[in-house]
Amino acid sequence: MKQSPAQNQSSLPLSVDVAYGWMGFSLALLGIPLYLYLPSYFFENWGVSLTAVGLALMVTRLLDMLTDPIIGRLSDKFATQGISKVWQMFVGAMILLIGLDALFFPDESLLSQSPMLYITFWSFITFLGWTLVAVPYQALAAEITPDAHEKTRLTLFREGFSILGVVLALSLPFVLSVAPTDPFVFDWIWLLVFFGIILALIAQVLQVKPYVDQRTKSFSPSLKSSVLKKLWRDQRWSFSVMPAYFLNSLGNAFPATLFLLFVSHALLLEEYAGLFLMVYFLSGMLVLPVWFWLSKKIGKYAAWQCSMAFAIIGFIGIFAVSAGDFYGYLIICVLTGMSLGADIALPSSIQADIVQKLSEERDEISGILFGVWGMLTKMALALAVGIALPLLEWLGLKQGDQLAINTLWFFYAVAPILLKVVSFYLVSRERGNCLRTSTLLWALFRHQMVNKKDC
Repeated sequence: MKQSPAQNQSSLPLSVDVAYGWMGFSLALLGIPLYLYLPSYFFENWGVSLTAVGLALMVTRLLDMLTDPIIGRLSDKFATQGISKVWQMFVGAMILLIGLDALFFPDESLLSQSPMLYITFWSFITFLGWTLVAVPYQALAAEITPDAHEKTRLTLFREGFSILGVVLALSLPFVLSVAPTDPFVFDWIWLLVFFGIILALIAQVLQVKPYVDQRTKSFSPSLKSSVLKKLWRDQRWSFSVMPAYFLNSLGNAFPATLFLLFVSHALLLEEYAGLFLMVYFLSGMLVLPVWFWLSKKIGKYAAWQCSMAFAIIGFIGIFAVSAGDFYGYLIICVLTGMSLGADIALPSSIQADIVQKLSEERDEISGILFGVWGMLTKMALALAVGIALPLLEWLGLKQGDQLAINTLWFFYAVAPILLKVVSFYLVSRERGNCLRTSTLLWALFRHQMVNKKDC
């Protein structure tokens, strides 16, 4: 006889993991076009200056950063009034698709009159819709199941599907045999996002919502005023992981922001940039099951530290790569990519555990906390752009000045190492023992070796 969600809370079926993760695929399709291709798209197809596009996107990113905690608070408030986060995602998806249509296929007369205002407005609408979907979507993992390992599995499915979305977006220009900024690519991206989001919403309603409803109908949470202030006063521990999360995100933001510049100016391998990105993301996707297994063996904090250590090793290896070294950098993409999934999924799962623990007091705070974490991620991206790009331009990167090239190496490789070392230490201090990770790994290794001998 088929079990109901209430009878089967401790063991989520695979269909729920897939239904939850599919929205991550749909949203991830937008990352590469919006963050990498969009400036050149407007410059090459409509003659908009890079300065106008750059300023418009900078303003949008700053505004987008501020909307996360606001939307998180509203999401929690609506949840207390009986409006499920799944239905909130539906509203956000409609706004996202409207904004995306106007941004990808602009009205030429309006664009020519005021290109910066046009791009700023419609990119803000697009990112607002994206945030309205992403904040309740991330918070759902904490509401679907109380089991810590199942939350990790949900976030790993989400990040795995997200990597698939990124890989598909990267491969479209190759499949279609056109330039990445060709309007044909943006036609396909819009169609894939449209149908992907519609299917994801249907899957959420049919597969995910019953589990969320089952867990929330037994109590009626109340949203108190000054939620963050109350949390800081009464449960300050819930903020303890945020410094490590922010610094680690900043360590990821510098190489992500500077990737194309690094490949083009430092390695002189611009024609292979798409291949390097695909190898990087595929490596991250393929090792996700390994990180899930490791998190169950040694714990999420320790596994997250392992992913940081793996990334540090990869960035150190960059200094063995010289200009034109295709295979050397390809190996680096594999090594750093292998830490990618864990570096995103494990902190998200830890955040879901924190929300789960706080929810025992019947406060609906998942949205606002995930909104704050989203704000930290976007703040890291904004700082990476705001610090590195102006400095590199001022030092003469376009002219090939050696000081600018050296600074590019620093931001791409040295800064992530330093930031991740500090993050590693902060997580160790959070766990109370700097040797915890290495001790657990050694114990696990010895256990596996003993088992082999016994066999």
